[in-house]
Amino acid sequence: MSRVAPERPLRVVVAGAAGRLGSIAVHAVEAAEDLVLVGLLVRGDVPRADLAEGGADVLLDVSLAEATRVHAPMAARAGVCPVIGTSGLVEADIVALREACRAGGVAGLLVPNFSIGAVLQMRFAREAARWLPCTGLHEVHHAGKRDSPSGTARATADAIAAAAGGAPPITSERREEALAEQRVRFAGPFETLTLEHVVNDRAAYLPGLLLALRSVQRLPVGLSVGLDAVLDASL
Repeated sequence: MSRVAPERPLRVVVAGAAGRLGSIAVHAVEAAEDLVLVGLLVRGDVPRADLAEGGADVLLDVSLAEATRVHAPMAARAGVCPVIGTSGLVEADIVALREACRAGGVAGLLVPNFSIGAVLQMRFAREAARWLPCTGLHEVHHAGKRDSPSGTARATADAIAAAAGGAPPITSERREEALAEQRVRFAGPFETLTLEHVVNDRAAYLPGLLLALRSVQRLPVGLSVGLDAVLDASL
């Protein structure tokens, strides 16, 4: 297991603190009695190799992929648990993060989507795929979303493929007024099933984000993927 801090407020550094999710995460951490904000990294900041010496327990990284490739492994090797919500990471990044967590003797958590509703949709889709063919997945995000398909869409498709043996087709849409939407459609003889999840405000991500911060130190050393890793343990 990863090292667990004594009973005191959990010390958090936020990378990507000026971003859409990072800015509200900062306020949520500051408002939580059991968390304390000890550092911020915004675009252009140079990460320090002494994060642990600076008093951090957890790095919340919701920055950009090119920054996360530097911030998160450095934190892990310094003994700070990374919780990563960055989009656009590739398999080589995940391998490097996993190795850094093992080298630092800490647990890390990579979260494609902090929304508890999105995690439940993935679970339901995995179960549905055992019984009905999935005819497609359609995801919609705001125009500034860099990756397409989204990490959530890819994770959902992977869950369906694991249950049914084949990944469904994914279509992606980007539009200014959207935040995050995903619809997964299944069809059998004479029936259809549609699983729909819509986020109307980024505040929807905060319960899952705070749960991840509070739970990551209790995970096994290495890198876990998905909010599922901590969701059941909190019940």
